[in-house]
Amino acid sequence: MGWSARLCGGALAVVVAATPVWAADTVQAQIDAARAAYQKNDLPRTAQALEAAMAEVLDRLGKALAETMPPATGGWQAEAPEIQGLGQVGGGVAVTRAYGKGESSLNVSLFLDSSAVADAASQLANSDAAGGASNTRRVKVGNEDAVLRFDAANASGEVTMVLGTRVLLSVEGDNIASGDILVEAAKGWNLARIRQIVGP
Repeated sequence: MGWSARLCGGALAVVVAATPVWAADTVQAQIDAARAAYQKNDLPRTAQALEAAMAEVLDRLGKALAETMPPATGGWQAEAPEIQGLGQVGGGVAVTRAYGKGESSLNVSLFLDSSAVADAASQLANSDAAGGASNTRRVKVGNEDAVLRFDAANASGEVTMVLGTRVLLSVEGDNIASGDILVEAAKGWNLARIRQIVGP
């Protein structure tokens, strides 16, 4: 799978495509090149080599995480995943994917090592987060606790859950009939594989 890069809100976005790249492992070579340039006080080439190494690492990590996203089933169509390095906004990585079915849409996101993870974990830990509003309730996604928010008047909502201390998963939906659609989509995550990639 290939990728193209662009700046998106100050972050590097990588759109996964279908052509093979990175045939050879060049990460170590780029790191070595950066070290050699730094020793010569050649800061521009140091930055260039480090950025190239980071782009490849981000590409590999993002593609691995993208493979854990819910499959498009039941008439839903999925777009190519997008991978963002969030260095400009606190650090971490985000992988997102859009799904459509007629007028309905879902946006599935994974945040790794982002400040958003701690914020979501705090909300989930708050007992009022799931019981304080009529449109919010706790649900189970596999063995994981999640929070479902669904606004029937606007036909929109979101499921969020946190894995450990490093990963935030969310499924947002618009023009959908019920919150059950969000929960079923969330059940498509390969949670075991995410834990394997991310580690403890």
